[in-house]
Amino acid sequence: MIRRFISFVLRCRLEDVLAACVSLALVLLCVTTRLIHSFQVGFLDVVFILLPVGVLGVKTLLGMLSSGTNDEQDSDPTKFVFSFFRPLAKIMRDWFPFVLLTACYYSLFGNLILRINPNLADPTLSKIDAAIFGTQPSFLLEPFIRPGITDFFSIIYFSHVIVFPGAALYFYVKGEEKPFRRIMMGLLTIMLMGFTSYALVPAVGPESYFASHYTHDLSGQSISRGVDYIIQKGRVSFDCFPSLHVGIPLLLTFYIRQYRPKWFIPMALYVACMCCATIYLRYHYVIDVIASFAFAPAAYFLNDFALSRWPGEKIAVQSVKNKEKVPGAGQGVPGPLEPLS
Repeated sequence: MIRRFISFVLRCRLEDVLAACVSLALVLLCVTTRLIHSFQVGFLDVVFILLPVGVLGVKTLLGMLSSGTNDEQDSDPTKFVFSFFRPLAKIMRDWFPFVLLTACYYSLFGNLILRINPNLADPTLSKIDAAIFGTQPSFLLEPFIRPGITDFFSIIYFSHVIVFPGAALYFYVKGEEKPFRRIMMGLLTIMLMGFTSYALVPAVGPESYFASHYTHDLSGQSISRGVDYIIQKGRVSFDCFPSLHVGIPLLLTFYIRQYRPKWFIPMALYVACMCCATIYLRYHYVIDVIASFAFAPAAYFLNDFALSRWPGEKIAVQSVKNKEKVPGAGQGVPGPLEPLS
């Protein structure tokens, strides 16, 4: 029985196993501690992944409603219902582990970070910045604060919730399974690395830590005020070292360089703008940004290492090769990530 269970687990997708393990650990933690009384998971916690899922769901539903059905399906209600909802079920199958893991990540993030380590690292991080620049970089930028610049960097900072899911959505719709899963697994890898770092080095960032020291407000137009309101509502505290707002786009840039080389320069420029935005808007110290340039490549190689050695991945690759050897195999049958038309 145990051997069958282990064999089943090893044959599953890696993201499914991670989602099950993290969710089970979170449930046990809530049951065995008082964390359950303060457990919170808001909608904004998972909108990062729900956005492309919603787009796919609406697109697929509209496609199904506009397409006709054959007589056999009309005469058999069971087959009709199954064929109707199958595309939606497939989308949930491919994306749900990432939605679940993201929700678990942010719930742990918000409730546990200071329980694990109540000592803020802002004094140390700010001293490192001061040693490099002579003072805080956000202080040096105060004379350059302008409403237009604030609006621009606010949009760049907020675009974080669109760019990465948008790239994953693009590869999913194109039916490119390997890039899609590598990108999404890379996201989970760097997020888990980030949570570990936040637990060891919790910090609130310059905006809060030096709130009384600033002489210039980050005044912008309605755009930046609206973006700032959304960020403050959805942001979780103590998430400074490293800056995942820089680390995640940088990680995506590695994949873009491999799968879409023509997009590499625009992505590199976007990462550079994000680096400036995190400092200008006072969300991060410079050392947080520097750390991102270590975390992103580490997540890239660690993710590929895990995927290349997980038994379930090898089984899936061998299954695809076997189908390719059989003439006509798979014809007329949707692939693992067949493009949605």
